[in-house]
Amino acid sequence: MHDTLAEVSAILGRSKEALGQFQSILEPTIEQAADDHARLYWHHIYEEEEHRFDRLTVLLPMLEEALADEAFLSRENGDFLRLLQDISLEKFGLHNFLEHLDLSLFHYKGTEHEPAITALRDMTAADYQQMKAALETLNRALDTPLSFAAAVPTDEKENQKDHLKLAQYAAMPTASSSVSPSSEARRQLTVGSLKNI
Repeated sequence: MHDTLAEVSAILGRSKEALGQFQSILEPTIEQAADDHARLYWHHIYEEEEHRFDRLTVLLPMLEEALADEAFLSRENGDFLRLLQDISLEKFGLHNFLEHLDLSLFHYKGTEHEPAITALRDMTAADYQQMKAALETLNRALDTPLSFAAAVPTDEKENQKDHLKLAQYAAMPTASSSVSPSSEARRQLTVGSLKNI
């Protein structure tokens, strides 16, 4: 479990650094927006990522502190379970960041920012896949309560309408997305699943 959490910490650290780079690209775009629609659009993306940056600023030191104390990493420790909820929330943050980077590539295509955003996008896509695998590993290790739908983006939900899904964000097969009906009751670590432990 320690190694998995160390991997999560590295992913979130890279993501925090990437957020700062992305925000520095967005700032002049907001300032120089041609109209209120463009300004609101970019401001909305900037604000969501700023909130995530603030969450990571709080979460990363807590995660590093937890990694320094093996005894902390216990299913019986409520603080550890709350930390895992925060980590699960940041999986969604990675997914949203990936979408924001993709959206920005439409605007920055052919500009000096395209290579930097493309590199951030590729790193984030790989990190998102690693984060999903890490949460699967934690799910198995902790045998946490089932609430899987709450932890799955729209694009990855099996029973979601197809026209609401975007293929580029659809799930790659994982242990949880290919469960058989008899194993659907397997317990999962999600944002809200740890409340009753």
